Amino acid sequence: LDGFPIFLGYFPTAIAFGLVCRNINISLINTTLISMTSFAGSGQFLMVNLLSNGALLFELFISILLINLRYLFMGASLNQRLPSDIKFLQKIIIAFSTTDEIFSVAILKPQQLNFKYLFSLELTSYSGWVLGTIAGYIIGIALPCKLQLALSITLYAMFASLLGNETRKGGYKILIVGFISAAINSFLITVVDLAIGWAFVIAMLSATII
Repeated sequence: LDGFPIFLGYFPTAIAFGLVCRNINISLINTTLISMTSFAGSGQFLMVNLLSNGALLFELFISILLINLRYLFMGASLNQRLPSDIKFLQKIIIAFSTTDEIFSVAILKPQQLNFKYLFSLELTSYSGWVLGTIAGYIIGIALPCKLQLALSITLYAMFASLLGNETRKGGYKILIVGFISAAINSFLITVVDLAIGWAFVIAMLSATII
């Protein structure tokens, strides 16, 4: 019951991810494996964007590590709500499937969390993401090419929504940091002619320090 609303939210976003992957000629198997092994929406969109621009594996690693670093703190917070006798393997399973939405739902539960509840919550949400990815890729086969390209705007919409959410919490200073980061990224790509992957990493690190 708690996971189904997340399922409904993840499914259409994952459809967009499947379409984006198909547009840059990633196979259905690899697209599905990305969603099955990553389960990180913004990280996955970032990954395929960097891949399509010829970024190196190391650039992908650093970029995705930085954008997903917040899950360390979410995991630490959830860990304090788990029973002391929970097994290490169960912790790994819970940690893998922790996302922003799952964390928000779980952390607001008044009672102590347990593996059965978290596994059910995460499996329901995970199913929405993986099934949506497959559906998006298959739908892309039937959609006209121009419509598929138009739907790829969801990549930018997703990051815009993340920025909007942070701005509501942090105010105009967040926008200033975002503008500086974007300016650094644009300068490194257009003026310095640096590879897009490295430009993104430098801009992200700069924003973090600022």
